[in-house]
Amino acid sequence: MHKSYLLIPITFALAACSSTPETEQAQSNYLDLSSKKHVKLVEEYWTVVKRVEPRYPVSAAKKNISGCVDLIVGIDQNGKAKGYKVRSSFPKGVFDKNAAAALTKWKWEATEKNKDSIPVLTSVRLDFTTSRNPTDIEYLENCPARKI
Repeated sequence: MHKSYLLIPITFALAACSSTPETEQAQSNYLDLSSKKHVKLVEEYWTVVKRVEPRYPVSAAKKNISGCVDLIVGIDQNGKAKGYKVRSSFPKGVFDKNAAAALTKWKWEATEKNKDSIPVLTSVRLDFTTSRNPTDIEYLENCPARKI
């Protein structure tokens, strides 16, 4: 009876150890294009075919708050978002959940160059504004216009 008490924790420990390298290997299979200087390169691998706009938080809309969220996201071999990390946001924490929720619904299609559907890490910035041409100084300083 005492041996079975030892066997169960050892089994779980061995199972956890054996799955760790597989997880690390899966993450290392992503081509990292998430740096700001490489973010445009993602277009050579994947094209957005379904973009879902984030919901504007009611509390932020009532206060006329504008902001942005820069997310690092993995695009898997099926063109779906797999995991994310908030790189930066303004105001901090106000729009993060809504940006991430929208991004998980996006869909990408591999380009001709990416016939093998190579998964990539990339950066996506989502803006939240109450007007087409925001004039809020803090927003403009923290969410600068993107260069095209």
